[in-house]
Amino acid sequence: RLLATHSTMAKETERRRGKPGRSCFFRVLFALPASVAGVALFLAVLDVLRHAGRLPQSLSMPGLQQVVNQSTNATRWIEKFEGWPVQSRFFSGVASSRRRTIGTRYFVPQELYPLAKCLDGTPPAFYLRRTSSRKWLVFLEGWGFCGSLKDCYWRSQTSHGSTEGEPHHADLREKGPYFSSNKMENPLLHNFNWVFIRYCDGGYFSGDVQDPVEVNVSRKTRQIWFRGRYIREAVVDHLRRAHQMDMATDVLMGGCSSGAITTLFSINVWRELMDWVPNVMAFADSGFFLDLDGEYSYWKRFIWEHQNATASVVPECARQHAQQPWVCFIAANALPYAQVPVFAWQSRYDSNQLLGGDCLLPPCVNKFGEDLETQMQTVMADQSYFIDGCYRHCSGDEPPLNAEGITPLLALKQWYFNLTVQIVQEGTYPCKQCCTVDYTAS
Repeated sequence: RLLATHSTMAKETERRRGKPGRSCFFRVLFALPASVAGVALFLAVLDVLRHAGRLPQSLSMPGLQQVVNQSTNATRWIEKFEGWPVQSRFFSGVASSRRRTIGTRYFVPQELYPLAKCLDGTPPAFYLRRTSSRKWLVFLEGWGFCGSLKDCYWRSQTSHGSTEGEPHHADLREKGPYFSSNKMENPLLHNFNWVFIRYCDGGYFSGDVQDPVEVNVSRKTRQIWFRGRYIREAVVDHLRRAHQMDMATDVLMGGCSSGAITTLFSINVWRELMDWVPNVMAFADSGFFLDLDGEYSYWKRFIWEHQNATASVVPECARQHAQQPWVCFIAANALPYAQVPVFAWQSRYDSNQLLGGDCLLPPCVNKFGEDLETQMQTVMADQSYFIDGCYRHCSGDEPPLNAEGITPLLALKQWYFNLTVQIVQEGTYPCKQCCTVDYTAS
C-alpha cells in the first residue's frame, strides 16, 4: 500500500514541479523500515500479553475487542466520537451501550425553511440516531405550554423556547425507556431510527402566525414567533430530503406529556405530512388528561386564539365544539376522529395532573384514578392502552409491570404487530409494588 501511495504522490509531484518526485520516493522508502519495525513490535506485545493471560489465544476480532474493552483509555477515546455514524465491527464492539443511544443534533436550515422558528426566532432542532432499519420513531419533546404573551416571552428565554446553545449530542436514553438499545427492555424500538424533536414553540407545534408578535416586557417591546406548525412541517420534510426518511416503511409518532398531548390531538396532521410512508402509528406516554368541568382545556384557549392553531386540530372536532374549539386539544375529544392506530401508556395516578389539581390525599387520588381509567376505557374502546398504577408523569426510572409480567414496552410491541392490547394494572394508591421491574432477569 505504501508503494502504491508512492506512485500517486510521485506523479503529483511531477505534475507540480515538472520533474520526477524523487524526494517523495525516498520519504516512503525510509518509512518502510519504521513501519515494519512497528508491526513487529505490535505482534511482540500481543504475544507477551497472550502468554501472560491478558489476551485470548485466538487473535480473532472478538479477542481483540476483549483486549480493548479492558482498556479504560481506549474506551474513553472511543467515547469522544459518540454519535458519529461509525459502522466498523471493531468500533461497534468496543463502544459502550451509552454510545448506542446518542443522538446527533441537527438544525432545520433557515435558508430552506424560513418560516420555521422557535419562540425566540432561533432555528428548530432535532436529535437523530440512525440505524440500518427502515423503521422510525419520531418523538416529540414535552414541557407544558405558554398561556399568555408574557408567559411565552419568558419561555423564549429558556431552552423550552429557544435552541441557542443546543448541545451537539444528547443521550436519548435519558428521555425515557423507549430510547433504550437493550432489546429485553425495549423489544420493539431498540433498533429503530430515533428522532427526538425539540419543543421550542410553546404551543404544541401548532402556531400559525406569519408576523412576529410584539410583547411589552419591562417597558420594552420584544418580539416572539408563533410558528409551531412550520416547525413540524420543516422537520418532517428535512428528514425526508436529507436523512433518508423517504425510505421509511414504518413511522411510530410518539411523545411524552405535552408531546403526547400533541400526538393524540394532531396525529391526523402528522399522518398527512408523512403520506409517502405505508404505515404510520401513534404512541403517547402520559398524554391523556382529564378535563374536569372544562377547566384544563380553558387554559389552552390562548393557544387557539393567539397562536392560530386552526390547522392543527381535527376539523370535525372543532365544528362539533364551535363555541369552545380549544377543547379539541384534549385527547378524549380528539381521539374519536383518529385515522391511525393509537397506543396510550398512561398512569391513572398521573402526578402532573394530581399536583395541578391539588389532589394529594389517597381518597382524592383513588377517585381521580377511577375517573381517568373509566374515561380512557370508554374513549379508547377500539384502541390500545396500558393503564398503570404508578404515581408518575412520563416514563420515570421504574417502568410498571403488570401481574402477567407484561411491561408497557412489551405491550407496545404486541400492539404494533396487530394485537389489540388493553391492560389495566391492579392496585390502589399508593401502590409501591406497581413500579418495579428487573429487565436483567431471565
